Amino acid sequence: MPASPRLCSDALSLSGEGELQQQLYLCLRQQLLGGHWPAGALLPSERQLAGDLLLSRTTVQQALQQLVAEGYLEAQHGRGYQIVDALPDQYFTPEPVHALTGAALPVQPYGLKPKGPDFSGRLQPGQADVRQFPFRVWQQLLQRHGNRPALCGMADPLGYQPLRQALVQYLRQSRQLVCDEDTILITAGAQQALFIAAKLAARSNEQVLMESPGYPRLKQALQLAELNTRHIAANTASGLDPACLPTAGTARALFLTPSHQYPCGGIMPLAKRLELLSWAKHQQCWLVEDDYDSEFQYRHRPIASLQGLAQGEGVLFVGSFSKTLFPALRLGYLVAPKAQTHTASALLQALQGDVALVSQAVLADFMAEGHFQRHLRKMRRHYHQQKQLASTLLTAHFPDARLLAQDAGLHLTLLLPGLRDDIALCSQLNQHGFKVQPFSRYCFLDEAERGLVIGIADANEVQLLHLIRLLKHYRAP
Repeated sequence: MPASPRLCSDALSLSGEGELQQQLYLCLRQQLLGGHWPAGALLPSERQLAGDLLLSRTTVQQALQQLVAEGYLEAQHGRGYQIVDALPDQYFTPEPVHALTGAALPVQPYGLKPKGPDFSGRLQPGQADVRQFPFRVWQQLLQRHGNRPALCGMADPLGYQPLRQALVQYLRQSRQLVCDEDTILITAGAQQALFIAAKLAARSNEQVLMESPGYPRLKQALQLAELNTRHIAANTASGLDPACLPTAGTARALFLTPSHQYPCGGIMPLAKRLELLSWAKHQQCWLVEDDYDSEFQYRHRPIASLQGLAQGEGVLFVGSFSKTLFPALRLGYLVAPKAQTHTASALLQALQGDVALVSQAVLADFMAEGHFQRHLRKMRRHYHQQKQLASTLLTAHFPDARLLAQDAGLHLTLLLPGLRDDIALCSQLNQHGFKVQPFSRYCFLDEAERGLVIGIADANEVQLLHLIRLLKHYRAP
C-alpha cells in the first residue's frame, strides 16, 4: 500500500482578522473544501505549520483538533493528521432542483391578524400610565429576588405560592371572591387565562357565547381554540341583558365583562347578575368573568363579582395586572373551582410551561408590603381626573356625539353621528401619533354606529385638544 503524501504549507496564509486559532482553522478548512488537497493526504506537521506561519504549537493543535472534531481530519498516531475520504460538508449541500419552498407548504391562519408596526401611541386604549409607577420600589424588590437560586428552577404548577396567597387576600376583600391559593392559577397575562378558560369549558366546534361589542382579542382566542362563537348584544346601559340570552341551546360558556362592559362601559346591576347566574345554572353553561379593570370604578365600589355570588362554582374568573401596574409585566390569573385547577395547570404547561418566577416573587412582595394598594389608590384618583378632563372636552366639542364608559375604566367610547368609516379615520389619526381604535373593530353583529375608543391614561389637555382639532378636520365635508 503506497504511503500517503505529505502536504506542504506554502499555499497557506492567514487573513489577519480575528483570533489566530480561528484564522488557521478557516484557512485549513477552505483548503479542504476547495479540493486543493487530496483525500488521504497527510497535513504538514504541527511543528512545520507553527514555524511557517509563526504560530505557537498550542494554537496549531487547537485548530487541528477542531477539524478532527468536525470530521475533516483523522489523527494518525505517530504520523500526524490525515484528510478523510468524504468531507462532512458534502452531506449538507442542497439540491436546488428538489428544494422545498415556503409557498409549497400550507399554513393555518385561523383568521388572525398580526399586530401592526405602529403598535403603540398616544391615547391608546388599555394602556396604563406607566410614568406614575413606583419603579424605585419595584427595582429594590427586584434586587432582593434577582439572585435567588430557588427562583431559577422549576415552579409550582399553579404559580408562585406567596403570590397566590397575596391574591387570595386581595380578591376576597376587593371582589368578594370565594377562593383559596389552590383555586388560583398564575398565567402569562389575561389573554392566556382566557384561552385556558375556553379550553376548559368547551371542545373544538362546540358553541360559546361572547358579547358584541366586545373584546377583539377574546374573539381571536376563541378562533384559535376552534370554537363556534355566537355573539350576544351587550350595548345597553347595563351591558349584557340576561333576558336576551337563549333559553334553549348547547352553549358551553358565556364570556362577559359585567363589571365594566368593554368597550361600551355598562355596569351590570346586582339584580341582573342574579338573573344571569340563574340562567347559567339552568343552561348548565360556564360563565367566564373577565374582570379587566374593576379596580377603576369612580362612582361607587365595584359590585360583587359573579364568582363570589355563585360561591365559586360555575364561574371562571380572569384578571391581570396590565392596567393596574404595566402591560409588559405579562402576569394574569385564572380563578377556577378547585376540581378544575389541575386541568387548568396542565393546559398552561402544555401551552408554555412555567410562568417566569422572578416577576411573580417581586409582585408577591409588592402586594404583601402594601405597595400595590397604595399605587391603586393613587392611580384611581389620577385616572378619575383624566377621565373627567377628557369627558368635559369631548362633550363640549362634540355635543351631538354619544360618550360612553364615563363611570369607570381607562377608556372612553365616542360615537360620532354621520361617521361612516372609523377605520380610515383612525388610520389618519395614527399618522399623527394617536393610537385610538375604531369602534367597529369591537362590533361583531354589524352594529351601525361608528366612532372611536380612546384611552385616557396618558391624556392631558394639549393632547386632547390636538385630537379634537384633527377629528374636526378629518370629519369636515
